[in-house]
Amino acid sequence: MEKNKTGRYLKYAVGEIILVVIGILIALQINNWNQNRIATEEELHMLKALNINLKADLADLKFNEQRIQASIASADKVIYGLEHKLPYNDAIPDDIGDMMFPVMFVYSTSAFETLKSKGINLIKNDSLRDAIIYVYDSGYSFFIKNESYIVLEEAERALRDLFSTRFEESYVYDFNAPDYKPRLTPLNYEALQTDQEFRYFVKSYKNRLSLLLNYHYRVKLLKNVEALIASLTKEIDRLES
Repeated sequence: MEKNKTGRYLKYAVGEIILVVIGILIALQINNWNQNRIATEEELHMLKALNINLKADLADLKFNEQRIQASIASADKVIYGLEHKLPYNDAIPDDIGDMMFPVMFVYSTSAFETLKSKGINLIKNDSLRDAIIYVYDSGYSFFIKNESYIVLEEAERALRDLFSTRFEESYVYDFNAPDYKPRLTPLNYEALQTDQEFRYFVKSYKNRLSLLLNYHYRVKLLKNVEALIASLTKEIDRLES
């Protein structure tokens, strides 16, 4: 009888141990599920924040693209007028002003900085994570450096050193006009037509604008930002489904 009692006790004890182990495993599974759910929600929130920032950046890029196109078109008019020695007219200050109208890429890295502080591995999709790092760490920094060097610094130098002896004044805007109507009025337009230094600048500046637009905007940045937005949207849809 004692042996039977011992056997029953052993079976009972083993059963209790199995139940405790199962309970622990279930609790761990629930805990892991909760942690994964929280991590997914945090990742989803981060992806949405990045998407919002990038869409705002894309809107600024698109605006600047159109603005630079307009500056190039105005530069063509200025060059044509100089080379063909056309008579002065009231549109010339507008064309020169529009040619020199500066635009700068205004962007936000707040979501990316938050992601870095939380840990870039919060993004589980490897290719998406690499694309995010590439756009922000490589794409933006490379673009900003070249935007400043190719156009912005050159425009400021010209307004200071070249235009000061050839134009009445700079930074003339009509802030009531939709495009601010920038104007640069020459002191002697006929003299500009034979001014090799000025003609060289106008042609070179147009080339700089074309380089910035057709390579740095359209090839190096716009396509990458658009592709990243598409990838983010796809991943957000996947996580929400």
